[in-house]
Amino acid sequence: MKRPRKRQINVFLLSFLDIMAGGFGAVVLIFLIIDHNTSEVIESANQEQLAQARLLEHKQEEEEKKLAEIREIVAELKSQLADAIEKVENIQSEVDDTFEEVEVIERQALDQSESEEELRSEIESREEELKREKVRLESRRPTAIEIAGTGDRQYLTGLFLGGNHILVALDSSASMLHDTIVNVVRLRNMSEDAQLNSKKWIRAVDTVEWLVANIPIESDMQIATFNEDAKFVVGNGDWHDATDGPALETAIELLRETPPAGATDLKNLFQLIARMNPLPDNVFLITDGLPTTDDSAASRRRTTVTGEQRIRLFRNALVELPAGITINSILFPFEGDPWASGSFWELSYNTAGTYMAPSKDWP
Repeated sequence: MKRPRKRQINVFLLSFLDIMAGGFGAVVLIFLIIDHNTSEVIESANQEQLAQARLLEHKQEEEEKKLAEIREIVAELKSQLADAIEKVENIQSEVDDTFEEVEVIERQALDQSESEEELRSEIESREEELKREKVRLESRRPTAIEIAGTGDRQYLTGLFLGGNHILVALDSSASMLHDTIVNVVRLRNMSEDAQLNSKKWIRAVDTVEWLVANIPIESDMQIATFNEDAKFVVGNGDWHDATDGPALETAIELLRETPPAGATDLKNLFQLIARMNPLPDNVFLITDGLPTTDDSAASRRRTTVTGEQRIRLFRNALVELPAGITINSILFPFEGDPWASGSFWELSYNTAGTYMAPSKDWP
């Protein structure tokens, strides 16, 4: 009987389709690994941005709490001022009564035919007493409401308004039309009247007018605007007396008739400041964010700008700022520029100035 023939096993019987399936599986596995790593990088970056955003929100809440405390202090000081004024009026009434008594004494002295020497002595004594009383009243009369601190500070803002030469610099770029990118684009394509009537631009010009009205009368001042170019509004850059009403009123009217346009070049402004003679010792910088361009060809050709590029432009501009000038930053925050607040706060802090992001109803 024949033995059944043993069947030989051939290890090379894999079909072509099995080989292709195995290769395809390896490729899919590689793509899955690459996509997972990319997601982790994106997630890490988003977490860092979220942490920064939360930090800024926390700072904003703290500033709002401080503002509420300041408003309570202002209300209390107003009440104290009203009480002080009432006291002054009562004292003034007493002074008036004293004057009437003097007149009565003079009439009585004449009626009783007292000697001229006695009358003169009595009158001089009363006059000296009245003078001392007036001096005492003047020394007690309230002059202004102030928050504790040094310098000529306004009680609502904390801004230092002193200085021999004061410059008000207004950002006149297109972003000053609105707080959001979409509305800036919309207003930029509308009529000039619509741009001039934008709430943000009106508020910015009102801020300039408020500063001009509160600057000490013994100071010299100048107003400048900056977008892609920086220029003076009052004359050719000469300093003007704070009491030069016609020139300053003309400057404010010119601002109200000129709509904001173009990009923001902070470097040009600082170069303009460096050319002033004498240099300003106090600058009020009114803006809504970090610069978006400078005088380089690459920057002018660029149509978009990232947050890191804006930080770099800001730091490059600081190189042009002369030393020893106080910078007070007034920021009207713009959408999509979270690093502006911290950057301008640091600038004001390093130059012994004040940083503020005022509420929408200021000034």
